[in-house]
Amino acid sequence: MFFSCNTSSEKLPILSYKIDASGQKDYYTITYEGFTNQLGDSFTTEDLQDKICIANFFFTRCPSICPPMRTELISIAEEFSEAKNVMFISHTIDPKHDSIPVLKTYAEATGIPASKWQFISASEEQTKQQAASYMTNFKPNEDGSDFYHSSFVALVDQKQQIRGFYNVLIKEDVERLKTDLKFILN
Repeated sequence: MFFSCNTSSEKLPILSYKIDASGQKDYYTITYEGFTNQLGDSFTTEDLQDKICIANFFFTRCPSICPPMRTELISIAEEFSEAKNVMFISHTIDPKHDSIPVLKTYAEATGIPASKWQFISASEEQTKQQAASYMTNFKPNEDGSDFYHSSFVALVDQKQQIRGFYNVLIKEDVERLKTDLKFILN
């Protein structure tokens, strides 16, 4: 998620693919197994049934990009609160600190119901694999005080296919995300 996709919303591409050994696109879907949400409940692919998702990676102690990202995501969630099939998924990249109670407190502070925004956790290895499926990654700073991670979110359609990447710290990308989300909703 370190790049942007400048496509027209008239035809959103499917971006969840890898190039195989023969140079062909090998499409895949986003799946979940082994994750737990802020309520302590299991979070799996079944929870995404017919949902359009906006997904990101974060950690609750983040001193840099996470607070403004969270503010922007809250605003988007509020704008699309009437869309029953839109869900936000935030993956913690700091499972050692971001326990279920920590995630629950963090989630409650957004004012967005758990049915609309899942804050999920898994092992560090599983989270790294999930980040790779979203075409992003993260790593701790050398001093362990912070993580290097992206300010991009992914838009995932009802078939669990990635349709776009958006830097939520850039106003034009936020507007493009909203336009593309409306396109998928229609």
